[in-house]
Amino acid sequence: MGIIKKRDLILAAILLLAAAFLYLYGGRRDSAARAQVTSGGQVIAELDLNQDQELDVTGPQGGRNHLIIKDGRIWCSEADCPDKLCVQQGEKSLDGDTIVCLPNQMAVTILRH
Repeated sequence: MGIIKKRDLILAAILLLAAAFLYLYGGRRDSAARAQVTSGGQVIAELDLNQDQELDVTGPQGGRNHLIIKDGRIWCSEADCPDKLCVQQGEKSLDGDTIVCLPNQMAVTILRH
């Protein structure tokens, strides 16, 4: 009888941990999730991460970055900067995540409030 109770407690703990994980990280979309885009230090757009879209950002020196939002994530798919580090930064979706292109003076920050 003691073994069954112990197994039940372990199973319940595992189910609670799985539920907590799914709640925190389970791909749910936050209706307030947005990406703040700056160019040359000025906010030029606030984009809803729940709405698939694309945006070209032209920097103060004429450099260009192409941003894509799809399935709650944002990334820089193309850039005409020499190092392409902004493209290599990959998809972002978590609060506080950033994409930065120093040569083109473009930055994207995820805000979830």
